[in-house]
Amino acid sequence: MAFLLPGKVLKSFQFYGYALIQILIEPKRFFTELPDNSSILKSLGFCILCAVFYTGASLLITNHAHPVETGALFFLGSLGMTFFSACVSYGIMTVTVGRKTGFETIFSIHAFSSGMMLLLSWMSFFFWVTELWKWWLIYTGFRNAGKLSWKPAILIPFISMAVYVFLAFSLFPAFFRP
Repeated sequence: MAFLLPGKVLKSFQFYGYALIQILIEPKRFFTELPDNSSILKSLGFCILCAVFYTGASLLITNHAHPVETGALFFLGSLGMTFFSACVSYGIMTVTVGRKTGFETIFSIHAFSSGMMLLLSWMSFFFWVTELWKWWLIYTGFRNAGKLSWKPAILIPFISMAVYVFLAFSLFPAFFRP
């Protein structure tokens, strides 16, 4: 258990605080520095902390009949969508413009963007604002951390959104039969 030393945990939390402030104040600078300052574990840790906060806040503001199952669904759904989004974006990037950057960078961009969205989206009226902000952060991440030009940086998120819409419409009949 050498990786759970108190000093490392403290440094990780300091980085998460730095990331939170930088994304709010200077997202372009944060994403420019991201490849040098982050790893897939730090990105996953940030996303897990934000998902825990989202899950807890969502459960506290409403009365659920099965809070444990609902909480697990919120938590796993938020992490799963982050990973799925990163995989879809990486696949679209590979098909459209080639491997301009590694999966670790793409995952980090999605983890920090989705994490920021999770911190506010538990309030239902913030969903539309935070979702648009998340996609703008992903675009900013592609431009600065992924070193993509503006066309692929816009194209990849738009194709990703189209994939999600088509996937939702194709799965809808399987779960909601008339």
